[in-house]
Amino acid sequence: MPSQVQLVRDLWRAHETGGLDAFFAVAGEDVVWQPFLTGNQVFRGSAELREALGGLAEEGIRYEPELHDLEQHGNVVLAHGVLRVTSNGRFDETPMHWAYHFRDGRLQRQTTHASREAALEALSALRLLDDATFSLAEAAGGDGERVIRLRGELDIESAPDLESVLLRSRPAGQRVVVDLADLKFMDSTGLRVLLRARVAADEGRWEINLRNVPPTIRRLFDMTGVHAALPAETS
Repeated sequence: MPSQVQLVRDLWRAHETGGLDAFFAVAGEDVVWQPFLTGNQVFRGSAELREALGGLAEEGIRYEPELHDLEQHGNVVLAHGVLRVTSNGRFDETPMHWAYHFRDGRLQRQTTHASREAALEALSALRLLDDATFSLAEAAGGDGERVIRLRGELDIESAPDLESVLLRSRPAGQRVVVDLADLKFMDSTGLRVLLRARVAADEGRWEINLRNVPPTIRRLFDMTGVHAALPAETS
């Protein structure tokens, strides 16, 4: 199996020789992307990113990334280079640092950073999480409630695991508590699962509440305005 560094080299070579179609063919369709060109907006899957880049092309925005060097940090490969962007006759060249996150030998996520120091700081924060592998466990709680404890990262890859547990048939009147104390990351894919669970709870006449929502995930709720739909315990 090629090394992670070689896989990133293959991605860049595919883009240089075959354009976006070749690039996405190497990357796969289920990667989460956070590119600089779109203001670090998160795209859940290559199809979403392809559409966004197509929109930029229609606006006359052209870009050319140039790779300078690569370095590996565990399951993350940092790519350092520059991004040249032409728009409305204006040309900008920006130093860029791309982080390619791998899991089980496959590219899972790409993030973008303004400096090598910022990229390394983000990787250090990830290492402090010890183990970001997603897991969940459901158990009986007090007063007959069911408690689902989440751990790690809830994203496009792990959201189906939560969906299969949370959205299974439940008896009317059951109270389900989703404990987020050990959840380190959630993207909009996980958020959509929680919102679908709220709809299922209303239709099935059972109850869903959130417990121990971390500050980082509260910010996601703030940005999307879902507090009313996803009630959280205040204690």
